Amino acid sequence: MRVTPFLLVVLLLTASTQVIATSEQSSMWDDARIGVTGGVLGALEIPLTNETTDSETILNYSEMTPVIEVYTATWCFNCVTTEQALDEAIGDSDVMRIHYHRHRSEPEDPFGNNATEYRWESIYGDASTAVGGASRLAPTTVFDGERMHMGTSPSSSSLTNDYSTSLATGSSWNFIGTARLSISVTESGETKFSWNITDLNVDYDDDYWTFALTPWLLFVEDSASFPDGSNGVGDYLHVLHDAIELDGLEGSVTVESPPAWDDDDVSAVLLIDWSRRGPSVGDSPPFLPGPGLAAVLLCLIVASLPSRRKR
Repeated sequence: MRVTPFLLVVLLLTASTQVIATSEQSSMWDDARIGVTGGVLGALEIPLTNETTDSETILNYSEMTPVIEVYTATWCFNCVTTEQALDEAIGDSDVMRIHYHRHRSEPEDPFGNNATEYRWESIYGDASTAVGGASRLAPTTVFDGERMHMGTSPSSSSLTNDYSTSLATGSSWNFIGTARLSISVTESGETKFSWNITDLNVDYDDDYWTFALTPWLLFVEDSASFPDGSNGVGDYLHVLHDAIELDGLEGSVTVESPPAWDDDDVSAVLLIDWSRRGPSVGDSPPFLPGPGLAAVLLCLIVASLPSRRKR
């Protein structure tokens, strides 16, 4: 039994190290959502070319790449700095990038619309206001719908390191199952978009929490040229032109996809938000150590020490 205190000390030190590491990482960003625990589960993409007729994509959750959402503007010089750091952090990694352009009360930037502003503000507006004082500020970058980085000041050695750490952190929950997005062109020339995410579930067999999924249909252009942009970028990438919140876990909708700004490089993207709901929101999960772990282990160590009382 003398080995027990030693093992408990090891457990205590390990737990403390993990808590410190987690704390150091989380200080690099702010929570992207206020009042709800949630994020972006993933996204499916179908290119919409002039020759596109019927098409379908089905992805398992394990095949979905991280989603990075960026709020930017064609006049924003600081956005050039943050997006260069983001390029370095991503490297050769496979990610889905979606760039929101400032639209409302915007004299210069020609991209985006009221719907793209609505998605950003409805999801990230409260957190943006809490951090920066306004619901939409360029530059802002969000990873997995969970971690918000605002401005150009790094929290660690560099912005690239901040973004690399955030990208490597990944989603706070794992899911299982598949999602489907399909398109078909009607006889009248309209495009019908169908989706099914009923098979997606959180990868944890317990009723402690309930999860809700919300699908969005986005239209993203790979590259759009705007030489008049005062920040000098010229060709703006991953431009979000429209965002439609879909009703239900499966269904179909006929909408007119926005035309490409130039070329023929618009894609339909099914983005899937998740949120944790129920009376236990904010509680620690039953299978993870709570904040009192160190104190509990310390008590166990003391209790396990041999008694020095004389007999």
